[in-house]
Order: sequence, then structure tokens, then C-alpha cells
Amino acid sequence: MGDTEAVVRRVRDRTPFYVVRVGAEAAGRPTADLRDPDVAVALIGELGRRIGAAETRVAVSTLFLGYASRLWCLAIGTAALTGRGLDLDPGALGWSSSRGTLTLHCRTPRLGATPADEVADRQLTPLVRAWSRWIAPGALWGNAASALRGAGTVLGPAAMSLAEEALTHPQLAGRLEPGTYRRRSCCLFYRARPGAYCGDCPLPRRT
Repeated sequence: MGDTEAVVRRVRDRTPFYVVRVGAEAAGRPTADLRDPDVAVALIGELGRRIGAAETRVAVSTLFLGYASRLWCLAIGTAALTGRGLDLDPGALGWSSSRGTLTLHCRTPRLGATPADEVADRQLTPLVRAWSRWIAPGALWGNAASALRGAGTVLGPAAMSLAEEALTHPQLAGRLEPGTYRRRSCCLFYRARPGAYCGDCPLPRRT
């Protein structure tokens, strides 16, 4: 466990945009709780107020994109260093929130299966199912694909190779345009912040 904890700390140090609590500093409640409608509604409301999103689906999309980014960084970052993804058991991986910004808590890091198995199958598939009451599943899976490639960009060539492999997962394949890697669905953030377009946004820029 000690070696894996050190690996996760190394990954965390390479992703300064996100807060991850590791080992004894970790607490939080299980990420499985994010599927609970009452929990999700509270988080969506917090984030919506912070970013000024009048539409629930915009806050849901933004929350999901940030969460997926954190998961992918942990999974492919660990795999790049060890050859295996991080165990992201929703009953063990924890979370906490400050105004809708999520912090992940990994108290007892263990190696798991491939990044796609851990993130797409164990974490995101049930979450997409739960949150599809507010937004189309395709939009969320587009977010997941965009977050995956973004994580590879942040973590470097070895991680990007793993990201490209994970993008062949059935729920992620075809979500980005070949060559340009532009999304085929919109994350909707521009509806909260007019003119705020992502780098891989599928919408034409307004001038």
C-alpha cells in the first residue's frame, strides 16, 4: 500500500488543478453516494450558483466534467507509472465538496484494472445512468471523452498513449472527431459564461 500511496502522490503533484487527499489525510463520503438524487441535487445547486448557471443541465454537465477529469488523471497517471490503473471502487474512493468543487479522497490506494475499467465501467456508467434524469447521456459521455484526452495532455506522452487506448471503450469511441479531437457534443458551459468555449468545443466561435 505504501508504494501505491507514493505513486498516487506523484500523480497528484502533476495535476495541481485538482485537490486529492491521500492516505491518513483522506476522509470524505463514498463516491457511490453521488448517485443519490438528494446528494446530486445539493451539489448541482451549489455549483450552479457558483458559476451562474440558470439551467440545471449546465451545472450537471460542468460537475460531471470536473469529476471525470479527476478520475482519469488518477487512473491513467497511476497506470503510466505502474502499468495498472488505480482501484476506484465507488464504495472506497471518497469525496467532499466546497461550493460544488469536488475533492477526491483516496485513503488506502490500491492498484486495480485498466483505466477504462476503473473509470468508465465502475465509476461513470452508473453515474451517467443516475444523472441522465437531468441531461442526455450522450452529453455526459462526450464530457468523459474530452476529460480523458485532457488528462493525457496534462500528464504527458505515456499517459496520452493510455488515454488513446481508453478512448476505444464502447461508450467513448467516436465521441471526438478523428485528427482534430473536437467534441461531437457540447458541454454547455458557454450557457453559463457567454463566450466561454472549450478548446475542443464543437460550436462555431462567435466573433
